[in-house]
Amino acid sequence: MYLSEEWLAYERKLGFRPVITGTAEEIRTGYNGLAKTIGEQLPPSDPSLTLVSAEGHQVPVRIYTPREASDRKLPVGVYAHGGGFVAGSVTASFEDYNCRYIAQNTPCIIVSVDFRLAPEHLVPAQVDDVYAAFLWTRDNIGSLNGDPAKLFVIGASVGGGLALSVALKHIERGGRGNVAGIVALAPITMHPEHVMDEFRPDYTAYEENAEGPLINRAAMYVFNGLNGCDARRDDPDVFPALHPLLRTATGPDNLPRTFISTCGADPLRDDGTVIKRALDRLGVPCRLRNYEGLPHFFWIYPEIATGDTFRADTVEGVRFVLQ
Repeated sequence: MYLSEEWLAYERKLGFRPVITGTAEEIRTGYNGLAKTIGEQLPPSDPSLTLVSAEGHQVPVRIYTPREASDRKLPVGVYAHGGGFVAGSVTASFEDYNCRYIAQNTPCIIVSVDFRLAPEHLVPAQVDDVYAAFLWTRDNIGSLNGDPAKLFVIGASVGGGLALSVALKHIERGGRGNVAGIVALAPITMHPEHVMDEFRPDYTAYEENAEGPLINRAAMYVFNGLNGCDARRDDPDVFPALHPLLRTATGPDNLPRTFISTCGADPLRDDGTVIKRALDRLGVPCRLRNYEGLPHFFWIYPEIATGDTFRADTVEGVRFVLQ
């Protein structure tokens, strides 16, 4: 496993290698504490962006609207946060910051989904929630001052997998015309104990990055035991790399443009790699940006300057899928 000097310098400053694991309560406590610490380091919010809380088919959502929406209809992205299905929320400081950045710099309207968490609500409850919020956004896009031809899905970590899952679920049901693009940031797309034979040669990160920072191999097994993914390891609604559309679609008329980011020191790196390879085989326009030597979710740390590059690349990824 290669770690960049930028990240190693941060570990030296901390005096240890951070890894998120434990019971569901411990994971949430650590996650919330991290969000509080990071929130104290982030710049103040731009008051030109408005923030509204709503219910999207009984699922709480937070809507970010930049000032440009007063002049014209904007693209709309339905955003799913990270946290392994166990932790996280729309109010976590780093999720809020990323949503604000994307909304203001694309510009676009972001509908961030506060989906239910495991183990109280096992998968696929989260897929159901994000899909319900997507349908609500589609049905109410006019009142949001959004452009119905530019509705996309976006998410990070498990949220990146959810973005893929929701898009594929909707397209499978005949809704291709509603999905303009997919942005999957360090997504989770397969269970490590259920890797399809066609993907095995490209799926090596669980071994190469077994001891990576933040999320290592052992931590992923803990998450999958808590969130119900072990029992759903062969479910294409939960693990989108298994979805039949990735083998049967005939090309860009069936699947939308997709932008994927991966982290080089992440056991989940190849969850994104295999999606890129599958879409390339189908001729679907797809870009992948890998951040060599950096771990999962590195961009949330203000000390890691490459996080600014990541956010700028994400904005370019949104623009790419909306072409």
